[in-house]
Amino acid sequence: MFHTFTPYAFLNNHNNKISGETLKKLAIYTLLILNLILLTTPAVFADCQIECGGCAYTIKVIPVDATETGEPLVTGTPANLIIFHTGVGPIKNVWLLIVLNKPTYDNLDQITIDGETFMTKTDFTPVITKDIPPLLPNSATGYPGTTCQYNVFAIKDKMNEKGNPLYYGVKFFLNKITTMPRPFTLAVKLTASADLKALILALGRYDSNLNIDCIRPQPFNRCSSFSKSTFVVPEIATIVLSAAPFAALGAFGISMVKRRKK
Repeated sequence: MFHTFTPYAFLNNHNNKISGETLKKLAIYTLLILNLILLTTPAVFADCQIECGGCAYTIKVIPVDATETGEPLVTGTPANLIIFHTGVGPIKNVWLLIVLNKPTYDNLDQITIDGETFMTKTDFTPVITKDIPPLLPNSATGYPGTTCQYNVFAIKDKMNEKGNPLYYGVKFFLNKITTMPRPFTLAVKLTASADLKALILALGRYDSNLNIDCIRPQPFNRCSSFSKSTFVVPEIATIVLSAAPFAALGAFGISMVKRRKK
């Protein structure tokens, strides 16, 4: 007669015969087997877990000659900006995420970069989620998805727009950025005077030199933090002459950046 062998049955039937030394050996053998499994796991899989997961705040999109303060750096429009990354790179497939308050959206004509149209009102959509931009890709626009998101409550706090609607747009900007600052001029053009507020953030993709394809399309895994971003408002001279808006910006710890006159 044959009997089915199980570890439990073996231990139960031989409980009095197994010594402490034998149990110790069984534990060691188990650990060795687990180590062998881990060692035979493909290195590619391990690298994918490192390179494709998480998000790092290594992109800076800030005004020229800015002094970082831990808050978004405020400048007027047109804004003379630079974009680059810190740490490992390069960062590829760089997009800009621009968030507008309602007065800016309502009166938006266009946003230009270096004199060319970059975004119009049709590129923006109401913020209806607690985090932006979307996690999932959009094949229609080429948006690759992201592991980097921004909390909407935090954005409203930085823009002094608590309780008010916001609009956001995300659009491809550059194929690649490096540690060398790349200058550009961004202008927010309105059809009428308004309480202009536009938060400029950046997202991109970093891959190791192994060029491992982990997820297709490859989502953003690098972005700019609030302290490495730009907050565009009406012409600086207008703000300085208006005590109330200037005080409000100061209350939120947002730094002003004066643009040099050419």
